[in-house]
Amino acid sequence: MRTLKISVLAALLAPALASASGFEVINVNPRDLGICASGVAAQRDAAATYQNPSALSKLDGLNLSLAGAMLSIHTEWTGDASRGPGTTDPRGPAPQGSAETKFAPTPPVGLFVAYGRQVAGRGLGVGFGVAVPGGGQMKWEEDWQGRGRIITVERRMLGFYLNAGYEVLPWLRVGGGVIYYEGIQYLKQGVEPFAGAYGELDTSGGGFSFQLATEVRPLENLTIGVDYKHKATMEMEGDGNFEVPPSIEVPLTQDQDVSQDLPFPNTLAVGVAYRVTKPVQLTLQYNYSRFSVYTEDRFVGDRGLVLVVPRDYRDGNVLRGGVEWDTTPLLTLRAGAMYDWSGLRTSTLSPTLPDSNTLGFSGGASWKFSPDLAVHGALFYGDRKKQTATGDAAFPGSYKTNVWIASLGVTWRTAL
Repeated sequence: MRTLKISVLAALLAPALASASGFEVINVNPRDLGICASGVAAQRDAAATYQNPSALSKLDGLNLSLAGAMLSIHTEWTGDASRGPGTTDPRGPAPQGSAETKFAPTPPVGLFVAYGRQVAGRGLGVGFGVAVPGGGQMKWEEDWQGRGRIITVERRMLGFYLNAGYEVLPWLRVGGGVIYYEGIQYLKQGVEPFAGAYGELDTSGGGFSFQLATEVRPLENLTIGVDYKHKATMEMEGDGNFEVPPSIEVPLTQDQDVSQDLPFPNTLAVGVAYRVTKPVQLTLQYNYSRFSVYTEDRFVGDRGLVLVVPRDYRDGNVLRGGVEWDTTPLLTLRAGAMYDWSGLRTSTLSPTLPDSNTLGFSGGASWKFSPDLAVHGALFYGDRKKQTATGDAAFPGSYKTNVWIASLGVTWRTAL
């Protein structure tokens, strides 16, 4: 009976106590967000610390780029009607009905400070900042049909960037530096079929990485930018807590310390910026994310808990484009579009944070109060393709998700 209890609980918990799906958060700096983050070759202020640090070598004096955003992910789930009561499917009946996540916005930021000057006739700049390169939040109702898989996911990833850029030649700039990723996550999942019973994890931890970048200007009106960020592994530690009936209390469901190694993938951005006329610039960019490193979530407790959740992601690919138009010396307008080919496999699709191919659009504007002070705003909408789960490891049903991001920021510079 003891072995049976452990086996049943492991089967109930393993698919559910899983991390967020393998996806990144788009750059929420409002100038970059307004062109769908296609500006790897068009950086010009302290935010280059994150997007392309080689451009820090263009700066003269102290430069600040400070932005805050609000991100909302909303998902609707629909049960698999083909597997209703009386189904002949060998997998048996599946949960029916529908459900949707609660409104639970998160506030990613992009805060950067940089300083640049001429050294022996060449530009040199140094920047430091914090951004949110990944994560998300999803809250289902406590009694929804999939509570045995997940109720709440809260994941936040902070990236701390210390980078420098140098002007090698008038047409060639290089940059790079150190990144530290800090992950913070909370997950809650019900234990079926016991109403009110649940398990939860609360963990945090970090890991180091590095960044390399370059900017090449072969023509007066054409710039090529490349940015590479290496894979990092965050060593997460924290607490596992269980509230279960006495009849199923075993070492597996005792409160215990939990650890997990959580990878964040290598990413590569390659783009061009082309100035069609003096006030109009076009941007085009390709992004690659090596999410094949995200093979599983493995949680190990100090009292016997071992949960392994297959992820089996493929690599992600994104194509982005944008236009920036200086309509007057004071007002700049922006627009962008993108398509993200997700590395998700529907055989492991999970309500933790459903992923999918995404079509995104953005718009934004800037107003200059002076040559040194400006405010920026942007709005992004991502429409994720409806996905239907397949395979025994996935939670049955279909998922339709959309993403909204609103961003507001300010830039300021002084020659000191």
